[in-house]
Amino acid sequence: MLSLFKLRKTEPNLERTFRAPGYPLVPGIALVLAVVCLVAMAWFNALIGLIFLGFMAVGFVYFILTAQLRADAPADAMLTGL
Repeated sequence: MLSLFKLRKTEPNLERTFRAPGYPLVPGIALVLAVVCLVAMAWFNALIGLIFLGFMAVGFVYFILTAQLRADAPADAMLTGL
């Protein structure tokens, strides 16, 4: 959700394929509520919080290990999934 704010600021002329009604207020409220829910989930159920952190760690390691593949891929392949 943070990417919405980042792209709207860094790429203001980029073609938008979806609408963000009430931007920036409605997405901002949604972001705050999502963070509150995430913190509450981890606070009140430590096991689920640890499982979530485990998934995030695995995803981060995968992201780091495949960074060179993404860097070497032609721009068109990134868009078409080839």
